[in-house]
Amino acid sequence: MDQDKKEITLRTRLGTIIGFTDFRNARIFYNIPYGKAPIGTRKFAKPEPFGGWNETRNGYDFSPLCPQVYTRFLGMFRMDVDCLILNIYTPVNVTGKLPVMVWIHGGGYTAGGAISYDGSALANVGNVVVVTINYRLGLEGFLSFGDRFLKGNYGIWDQILALEWVKNNIEDYGGNPEEVTIFGESAGGMSVSLLSLIPRNKGLFKRAIMQSGVANSVFAFQHDPADSKRAIAGQFGCPYNQVNPRASFECMQQVTMSTLVNATGNVISNADSTLLPVGPVVDEELFKRTIPEMLADKGSEELDFFRTIDIMVGTADSEGSLLLRMGKAVQSTYGFNIITDGIPYHVFCNVFIQGIVTETYKGNDKVSEAMCRRYGRADDQSETSRQAVNMYTDMFFLSPAVEILLVHASDNKIAKSYQFVFSEWSLPFIFDAEEFPPWYQGAGHATDLIYLFFLEFMPILNPNITIDASDHKLAKRMRVQWTNFAKYGNPNAPGDAKEEWPQYDANGRQFLQLNKLNMTVGMDYRGNEVKFFLKTIPSILETANSDAYRFSGILAIVIPIAYFIHCLINDLF
Repeated sequence: MDQDKKEITLRTRLGTIIGFTDFRNARIFYNIPYGKAPIGTRKFAKPEPFGGWNETRNGYDFSPLCPQVYTRFLGMFRMDVDCLILNIYTPVNVTGKLPVMVWIHGGGYTAGGAISYDGSALANVGNVVVVTINYRLGLEGFLSFGDRFLKGNYGIWDQILALEWVKNNIEDYGGNPEEVTIFGESAGGMSVSLLSLIPRNKGLFKRAIMQSGVANSVFAFQHDPADSKRAIAGQFGCPYNQVNPRASFECMQQVTMSTLVNATGNVISNADSTLLPVGPVVDEELFKRTIPEMLADKGSEELDFFRTIDIMVGTADSEGSLLLRMGKAVQSTYGFNIITDGIPYHVFCNVFIQGIVTETYKGNDKVSEAMCRRYGRADDQSETSRQAVNMYTDMFFLSPAVEILLVHASDNKIAKSYQFVFSEWSLPFIFDAEEFPPWYQGAGHATDLIYLFFLEFMPILNPNITIDASDHKLAKRMRVQWTNFAKYGNPNAPGDAKEEWPQYDANGRQFLQLNKLNMTVGMDYRGNEVKFFLKTIPSILETANSDAYRFSGILAIVIPIAYFIHCLINDLF
């Protein structure tokens, strides 16, 4: 063990583990197994509990990532197929049983890991126990043939097993198993939202924080994935056998992990799509029907469970920073530089919008025209670029977030809802500082994570930026609000007569805007833009009698469902 680390030995019901404290002033336990290695017959299967251990366990070395395609930010960490582990962070002095926050990382269901999120600051500021978990990714975690042998959703089953481990064992680390909050960002936020729609999870958690991702997002769930994934299997010498699907499944279990990782990389790089190449599916077990179908059924068991959970839902104000990556991919073809020039009007309308509408609305020309009219600026390329980011944000992140909040908050006397908008953009995250577009404005996708987890490490992650006292003030404030929500179901301080963050309801649609300058309360954030996606576009499609399109949520998956719900909540707009 490094000299700057102080060893901690903890005896638990599963065995003895050695953790440590260091300059972060928290108790840290890495590499705690919750599931057996998913190899052999456990590959493409529900995870099996790891159980206990006899030898004293090393809990002070970095835990591995689940196998995934190499990325620049995660390249420093090792990968291992034996990756169903979790990490635990607690205050140094634990008294009583503390609330627990379980973090589910994002990464498009293909990348990320528990070790890249340091929970020590949250644990210290809020006096909570923070757990970060791994789960299977890519084809290993989400490949589905749409049959009873290779159902998919293995990564979601991993998340559930990790929560069961927390329920049964977190008390040994000072946590309260009855006070668990799950939280995550991007695909992690989608996972949190999906877990909140699975009634079998009752009792595993009581609150949920969804950052930049919800279950009704078009990114969150795969529709009709079986044909394409069966075709992928043929590349491994395991062509799908409809007469004997078990043979195809058993063949896939023999495929090496490196081959699966490489294939996931090929799926990502070859995908001519703005949507995610893998993800959760209808499997007749965890998910018996699509998310819009669940949310459209007011009497559904899934919706009843969801509405018993306190939720906090939020987005960055420029989630469309992800669109910049798309621009980099096509800029040479269309003769522009997205960093210096921005997005030309004709490329925005004829390439970006056309591509998105083809995927989400089956290429409906009326929708394309409406989106181009609303967001395009023919006389100002910089403004067109900013509006392109806004459109992507409104369509794929903000509107689904508002939908899920409305479903949760309307006539809900049991659980509370809160909305936030993160708008601090002084620190770039997705892009290095030297290539941050001069025309760009707003907080990009994942920027809020800097202030929850990474602020103290930012000078190391990106030497080109500096942080100041106002950054530290915002980080502390957010960490207090997040942990307050975990402790009380309310991000405000207990007993505060003047609540700075109002509860969300369907009439006021209250939200809190988070940035360094001030914390401002507002109502109906970007209401006209949300209305455009949740009401105007469904009306266009209804008029056009388009009956086979997809979008983010309950108002638009197929016309019958869309029209039914459109009528139900029309008065909300």
